Amino acid sequence: MAIPVNRPSPSPAPAASASSAGDGRLYLRDQDLNEGAALIRAAARRIAQLAETAGAAANISAPEMDILQEIHDLGPMDVGDLRARLASPKQSLARNLNQLEARAFVKRETDPRDRRRRLVTLTADGATFTRDATERRRAALRQAFLTGGPDAVSGARRVLSELLRARGDT
Repeated sequence: MAIPVNRPSPSPAPAASASSAGDGRLYLRDQDLNEGAALIRAAARRIAQLAETAGAAANISAPEMDILQEIHDLGPMDVGDLRARLASPKQSLARNLNQLEARAFVKRETDPRDRRRRLVTLTADGATFTRDATERRRAALRQAFLTGGPDAVSGARRVLSELLRARGDT
């Protein structure tokens, strides 16, 4: 089933998904949405695989790598905010943070702005390890972005941001 979106598409749409009247409306067929969802899941698995490969070399689990990369990418974060961003159960997050802290990859400190909150930060070792793992992810993303071009990159960013906003994650 095709559902017209009655506003101009931001860039010329491929012939298969443009309106036959040539007016720039975007038609979203169920098959297009299914394929888009499958591509998003496959891309997420690929990015996770890059992180897991880096983590496996240091005996770091996938959830632990998620924590390290989230803090590396977004900076020090309150434990509650980190739990919400990762959609992690409280006990699992605590266990993973304890393991990372024992290996001196993260530290928990009192937030100077709100002493009730605990901030998770990377240690020097954690930052070095995560920076190396991040370079592999960046290389893969850089190549995909260069291949897609600026319009595709900004379009993908808008789509992914909207998916997260609609879920309440931004």
